[in-house]
Amino acid sequence: MMEFAEVCLRRGLAVTVVVPDPTLTAPAFRSAICRYASRLPSLAVHSLPPPPAHPNSLGAVHPFIRMQAAFRSQAPGLRDFLRSLPAVHALVADMFAVDALDVAAEVGVPGHLFYCTGANNLAVFLQLPSFCSRSGGDLKDLGDAPVSFPGVRTMPASHLVDGVLDSGTELYAVVLDVFGRMSAARGILVNTFEALEGSVMAAIREGRCLPDHAKTSVYCVGPLIAEGEKEEERHPCLPWLDAQPERSVVFICFGSRCTVSLEQITEMAKGLEKSGHRFLWVLRAPPAFAAAAAEPDAALSLLPEGFLARTADRGLVVTASWVPQVDVLRHASTGAFVTHCGWNSTLEAVVTGMPMVCWPLEAEQWMNKVYIVEEMKVGIEVRGYKPGELVTADNVDAIVRSIMDMESEGRRTIMERALAVKESAAAAWKEDGSSCAAFTEFVKQME
Repeated sequence: MMEFAEVCLRRGLAVTVVVPDPTLTAPAFRSAICRYASRLPSLAVHSLPPPPAHPNSLGAVHPFIRMQAAFRSQAPGLRDFLRSLPAVHALVADMFAVDALDVAAEVGVPGHLFYCTGANNLAVFLQLPSFCSRSGGDLKDLGDAPVSFPGVRTMPASHLVDGVLDSGTELYAVVLDVFGRMSAARGILVNTFEALEGSVMAAIREGRCLPDHAKTSVYCVGPLIAEGEKEEERHPCLPWLDAQPERSVVFICFGSRCTVSLEQITEMAKGLEKSGHRFLWVLRAPPAFAAAAAEPDAALSLLPEGFLARTADRGLVVTASWVPQVDVLRHASTGAFVTHCGWNSTLEAVVTGMPMVCWPLEAEQWMNKVYIVEEMKVGIEVRGYKPGELVTADNVDAIVRSIMDMESEGRRTIMERALAVKESAAAAWKEDGSSCAAFTEFVKQME
């Protein structure tokens, strides 16, 4: 959302970013806001006052439920702040902050949502409340049976977000309540672009994704990606990439938050070694191990004995909490990206023309995998892999060879498609591009 705020500032709009009370946010969130504020002098930042009852007092409940409690607790402060301003032309809230839409309506301000993931997910989420009410049972009982939604590729029921699979939980009720209230927004700004997800955007605009064919305004304003701060010294992985042949390195990174099990780390290492290909692997230890580790590189001890020595001439394992992912993906030596299919990582691969190996881990990532492989056609999936299962070393070896084999017809087809989508992404924000036009339309409706 901060990238969207920057777009607004560049186009002459006054922007105030309202953030929750610091006690409700993580240090990484606060430092990110500070970085943007220091880089964008005209950006105003307002912190809401502490809530009367802290959401963390809820105890061991699902993070999504705590997040919704935090949004509700901040609603009175947001209402007071909006009323204190001389004029507000629009409120743009986080995709799940539906309580902010109620506040906007109360004070007479058009309320919008910024949807930071893709339009295919949005189409499914808008339809899930009515879909679940018609299902007559728990979606988890469907297993891998195919489910269909207008405008979206058919997918296994197991690929839907966990929160809607079990109807007997509080999470189920909270998630469907949020999804059901999204369409109340005056408009939804989606971090995507027409050439990437035009067909599903048309389905949403035509009313095929809401009960009674209701329509909601949606704007493709992507791709918006965080480039990161320029460091005085290059990250150590970049000089290593400089020394590798062109398109020879497979880059493995599961985002800044996702991790895999200790057993899976072992299988990944064995598979990478067996493949014989060059690799750059961002290794993050499981939370329990990371919390107990005293040294920053302690995660290296999780690798099979002798692995680092045997692969020293063709591999680099990085344990840093952050790597310049966009720079890695743009590097001439990078040939493929093994990704968890988070939307930020997906867009970063798209804008750099990088073919993907889809290895989803949680949340909407399984849905993204379907779109990347079957709709966008810019990646391949780990064959036979299902939620909660172990990917064996032989499977890792096979999938790396498949995406890195330069003579493979399948790789050539994906590369051609990835480069075509890259060009479309670059065109989206040009003066006559689709995202530029959508942003102009969004601004006009505020007048």
